[in-house]
Amino acid sequence: MDDDRTLTNSVDSQSSGDVITFNLTGKSQEPSKRHKKRLCISKIITTVIFFLVILITTLASILSVKKDKSSTECMPCLNGWIGYLGKCFYFSENTRTWAASQNFCASHAATLAVFNTTKELDFLKRYSDHSQYWIGLGREPGQTWKWIDGTIYSGWFKIIGIGECAYLHKIGISSASTHLVRKWICSKPDTCIPRS
Repeated sequence: MDDDRTLTNSVDSQSSGDVITFNLTGKSQEPSKRHKKRLCISKIITTVIFFLVILITTLASILSVKKDKSSTECMPCLNGWIGYLGKCFYFSENTRTWAASQNFCASHAATLAVFNTTKELDFLKRYSDHSQYWIGLGREPGQTWKWIDGTIYSGWFKIIGIGECAYLHKIGISSASTHLVRKWICSKPDTCIPRS
């Protein structure tokens, strides 16, 4: 053995004639314990590294799924539109005739505002401020009121005036001639709009 040095010492004992042998080595049993400790620590470090790699891989997978999910998440309404009870509403700042207002709404896959509940009407009145807004309710002279989607108006609110097109104001609903200009409200069902 290279590092091990064995020294044998023979000593004559006067009484028994026994030979006493001493074995001296350069390495004691202490280093083998150190070697075992190093192996144990090495195994622990390897295990920790293995679990860290698994943890990092798992986190990376979760983050990539969240990133993909966020690109497919939806905003219910476009910027500048207000969501309420499953619909998106747009309140214009400009004024146009009833027909031109409807054309604007159609260019945004919407119609002049159609609403079916008192809650929606109250919501629209609250946002109408002191302005007058065209809504999607009209009639031919002498005919019944119809919503822009073809539904016949059921009469659940009063329409003041004798005009062909309805508009909303702070107090309620009135009617006027189609050639007059007012602000307008568009409405459409809320849908999934991918976030950018």
